[in-house]
Amino acid sequence: MELDFRKLNADKLFDFSREEEELIFEIYDRLSGIYDLAVVAAEDSSFQLFNSGKENSLFSPKICYFITDQHKKNPFYLFIVSKIGTTVKGARTTASYDSLQIWGMKILDEDYGFISISKKKWTDKIAGIFSRSYMNIRDREFNDFYVLGSDRSKSMAFLNESRKIIIKAFSNDNFRLEIKNNILNFGLPKNLTVDNALQVAEFLERV
Repeated sequence: MELDFRKLNADKLFDFSREEEELIFEIYDRLSGIYDLAVVAAEDSSFQLFNSGKENSLFSPKICYFITDQHKKNPFYLFIVSKIGTTVKGARTTASYDSLQIWGMKILDEDYGFISISKKKWTDKIAGIFSRSYMNIRDREFNDFYVLGSDRSKSMAFLNESRKIIIKAFSNDNFRLEIKNNILNFGLPKNLTVDNALQVAEFLERV
């Protein structure tokens, strides 16, 4: 079901501040200048499939964009999600969300099992240098990334040369990439910005 973004009623933007509303509209305008863009209900996306039908109450989609290129090809989803802060013990720090973030999903052509990829930090490189939990990718330049997969052959099939180049070129080191079967989840656990939204959209288009 497609929604008219400019005619969203108050129920869709009820808990956003004025500044957040302006940011959301700016992101929509910037994305719509590059891609073919529609706002859809989250339940019509791949979100529930990726989350096994159980929405995480600390991390929930507020707005869902269905995006294709200008030729109506290469589809993916972008989500503006609310994130509720937690303490180190997992308790909520507030009853309402404390930040908005941008995440996206894309349906892949193959089943790759489970894969998780993240960029190593300097301290991780020291602490995890002898870790056996992660795969040893035979690419010196890709050794800056943690790769965890349920099936090595499937993980290596996903990490072909073009995808490794795309991942290595992503400018924000804080990204999170996970794959469950044929659904890729990618995002930035950082406060929502126009640049973050454009970066995640470009990544999903290319990958």
